[in-house]
Amino acid sequence: MTTSGEGYWAKTQKFLQELSFEYTYLYGKHSNPNDFGMNRAEISSTFAFPMFYNIETPLLVTPGFAVDWLQGPLSGPPIAGMPPTAGGPDLPPQLYDAYLDLAWYPQYNEWLGAELGFRTGVYSDFSNVNSDSLRFMGRAAGSIAASPNMNVILGAVYLDRVDIKILPVAGIYYRPTPDWDMYLVFPNPKVRKFLAAVGNTKWYGYAAGEYGGGSWTVSRQTTDDRIDYNDIRVIGGLEWETQTQIRGHVEVGYVFDREIVFVSGDPPSFTPNDTIMLRAGVDF
Repeated sequence: MTTSGEGYWAKTQKFLQELSFEYTYLYGKHSNPNDFGMNRAEISSTFAFPMFYNIETPLLVTPGFAVDWLQGPLSGPPIAGMPPTAGGPDLPPQLYDAYLDLAWYPQYNEWLGAELGFRTGVYSDFSNVNSDSLRFMGRAAGSIAASPNMNVILGAVYLDRVDIKILPVAGIYYRPTPDWDMYLVFPNPKVRKFLAAVGNTKWYGYAAGEYGGGSWTVSRQTTDDRIDYNDIRVIGGLEWETQTQIRGHVEVGYVFDREIVFVSGDPPSFTPNDTIMLRAGVDF
């Protein structure tokens, strides 16, 4: 028989570490001056620490690292007599994210909870690293239980980008049946449905939306700069989960409303063509 103390530590141990890997591909043809592609690989590990001796809502601490390999737009200074996109804007071949993420989901009582998060890190091509490379991002939202299976979520997310600093967080988290999970919350809604159990693996299908992109300090051919990349993504995918808690996902998305913003104003911005996204990840 397990004593209460042993049970406490057994339950805490399963939160101590989760290793995650995700790869994202945005199609872009390097020879097309209006295209911009990206390959992104990200790895992170999550550790959980009880807050105020509460192992049900721990503080989640996640260090992570990501590399973005860029494809296009065509590099080099503008070519005389050609459209501005013919020779520029130029971007470095790689961008990097090195971050530490903190998240906490306290539940104050049966009807009131919160979603709190903070992330800081260095975002740069590592050729131009300065005070702007260090970014501070955050999320704060309240969760009010309107019914046993529906929560109203309201708050804001701070992105610390050049062009867009803050976005509202608003919507409902609705669970009409055990098979449906509907997180209808801007800016990252997701609707998921249980499909089938195959052996020891559960399969889910989902549709989601996402405000994508990021911000980095970069060294360009003519100047040091800071850039934003912003886009909107509409996604469909599959998730699976095993009895050993190994989870994974594969998805495809359409990416539009894309923009690269340059702090230097040279050029002020660049609008790539719409593209498709492929993404896959696994959590251990």
